[in-house]
Amino acid sequence: MSHKIDLTSEQHDALVLQAQSYCRKNLDLDLEQFDAAFLVDFFVEQIGKQVYNRAIGDAKSHLEQHFEVLADRLYELEKY
Repeated sequence: MSHKIDLTSEQHDALVLQAQSYCRKNLDLDLEQFDAAFLVDFFVEQIGKQVYNRAIGDAKSHLEQHFEVLADRLYELEKY
């Protein structure tokens, strides 16, 4: 199952400005807004899924640790 990562227009615009600033400061390259938008779209498409999946995995691991603690505490409450 493949889902497209959707950004709000505000998020996209902010990333475009950040890309332009980065390229200007670090690469001595002035990107027009149109070119920067294509660059942002490319990176969101190519890298976004991997970052998203990593975040999901981290959240899953975090929850599993909490569920283990909860299960241990419930076990301690059992009466024998």
